[in-house]
Amino acid sequence: MSELLITAIGWTSWIAALAAIAGYVLAFLRNRPYARPFNSLGLLLTGAALLAVPTLIGNGAHVPAGTAVYVVASLVGAVAFQLIAALRRRGPRAGGART
Repeated sequence: MSELLITAIGWTSWIAALAAIAGYVLAFLRNRPYARPFNSLGLLLTGAALLAVPTLIGNGAHVPAGTAVYVVASLVGAVAFQLIAALRRRGPRAGGART
C-alpha cells in the first residue's frame, strides 16, 4: 500500500472517529435526563473502531489496499448515518408524550 493511501486512510479515520465521539457526547447531553445513554452507543463504538484503523495499517499489517479502503468507507458511512439519526430533531409523538 502506498504511503499516500496510508496517510489518507489515517486522516479520514481520525476525522470520522472524532466526529463520531463528539456526536455521541452531543446526543448524550441533548437527551436529558440521560434516560437512554445507549441510544447512540453505536457512534461511540464505531469511533473507537476508526481510531484503531490507522494503528493497524501503520504497523505494517498486510491489508490489501482495496480492503482497507472498503472498511474505512463503510465505517465512515456508518458514522454519517448514525450522526443523522442521533442528532435529528424529532417532532412530538402521537398522543403528546415523548418516551
